[in-house]
Amino acid sequence: MTAPVVPPVITGASGPTTAARRRAVFFKIAGIVLLIAALHVPLAMTEGVLRERQAYRGEAVENIAATWGGRQLVTGPVLVVPWTQTHTRVRESRDGEGKVTRATETYETSGQLFFLPEEMKVAGEVSPEIRYRGIHEAVVYAATLAVECRFRAVPVGNEPSVTPQWNKARLVFGLADLRRLRAAPLARWNETEVTVEAAPENLGAGLGLAMAAPLRGSGEDSRLVLQLALQGSERLEIAPAGRQTEVELKSAWAEPSFTGLVLPAVRTVTAEGFVAAWSQGPFGRDYPATWNSRNAETGEILKKLNAGAFGVALQMPVDGYRLSERAQKYGVLFFVLVFAVFFLFELTAGLRIHPLQYAMVGAALCLFFLGFLALAEFISAGLAYAVAAAACTAMISLYALSFLRSGRRTLAIGGGLAATYAYLYFVLRSQDYALLAGTLALFAVLALVMFCTRRVRWYAVDLSAPDASGEGRAQP
Repeated sequence: MTAPVVPPVITGASGPTTAARRRAVFFKIAGIVLLIAALHVPLAMTEGVLRERQAYRGEAVENIAATWGGRQLVTGPVLVVPWTQTHTRVRESRDGEGKVTRATETYETSGQLFFLPEEMKVAGEVSPEIRYRGIHEAVVYAATLAVECRFRAVPVGNEPSVTPQWNKARLVFGLADLRRLRAAPLARWNETEVTVEAAPENLGAGLGLAMAAPLRGSGEDSRLVLQLALQGSERLEIAPAGRQTEVELKSAWAEPSFTGLVLPAVRTVTAEGFVAAWSQGPFGRDYPATWNSRNAETGEILKKLNAGAFGVALQMPVDGYRLSERAQKYGVLFFVLVFAVFFLFELTAGLRIHPLQYAMVGAALCLFFLGFLALAEFISAGLAYAVAAAACTAMISLYALSFLRSGRRTLAIGGGLAATYAYLYFVLRSQDYALLAGTLALFAVLALVMFCTRRVRWYAVDLSAPDASGEGRAQP
């Protein structure tokens, strides 16, 4: 009996072999995508380390400020004139027979008149100094301020029964931290030297220093010359108390940041330091130049005065933390670019790269961000970036040489990775053009990938070629 003939299985372009190829490509791409998603975990852990180091540095800076002095804000000076007012009232009383007796008596109330300067000029010199806590540093300063003011005391309103006590007038001013005065302030009122002492509590919150400033009467022009020597950190600001305020500050600090609602009218910043000058007139102020304690809340007025303060911030350039934080946002882009190059080698060079090898390369890319952060705490940000990028590029290139089996391919990986790191550094430094530079880079990379894969027959891709270990395809 003749055995039955079994027809042969035809495996054409639409047969099982093609389906297997499609599945292999799909699973490879899906595996790479899942690996990129998984690499978010170590990347997020690196971001957590960054936040911890930033917090630790903040604690060190706060500790330095607590011992040396923090932000200093100069408020005032304000001329304070006490007043009294005599009142009359009638009191009635009845005796035992019901007879009404009226008696007139007088009593006094008191208050204060407040006058801001007509003109205020401040000339200051700020001397910076670096202080350390562990590996962290902060800039502090010692400042000398020369303050000149002109006052004209004219009472508010027309109340003839109010009697200003001109001979008991006082000048008050304040600092954010009075303990950081380096020496007793020197003051001269109308060419007479006066002693600066602690101010009474009822003269206004934040006005902790006072001096006698007797006047002869209303409308008198008076002048104050005040010398202050103080210390602090982070900021030095002046509240514009005068109807016309002129402030000039100079320092050897080469990287100032000007603060407040008003920027300097003139400023010069060089490698040797800066000189900045502010000028502010009476327009746009939401507080009066003269007020009576009976009609206005002094504390609220002083808050508005201080809200308009301007000055300069002396801060250490923390490039390492800032650049590290921005660089980590591009971590996923690194994964995509490097893995895309490896996948292109698989498509065009007949290689097979194991998912574990992809994972090793991804781990090395994550270590770059951690290495950059660690080095930036000890050396400059630029040098730390270069060392971390060079170490990561060398490690990935040497590892890739073992499975790419070609010096040319390895050189392409190393050169491309080095160029990517260099371009990223340019993007991080060029903050204003970061979006444009990043977009152009993505266009260039996408165009390169499209060019390299323009002849790839995706339905005919065979990922069963010899693998990265050099072993050939299994034979039947």
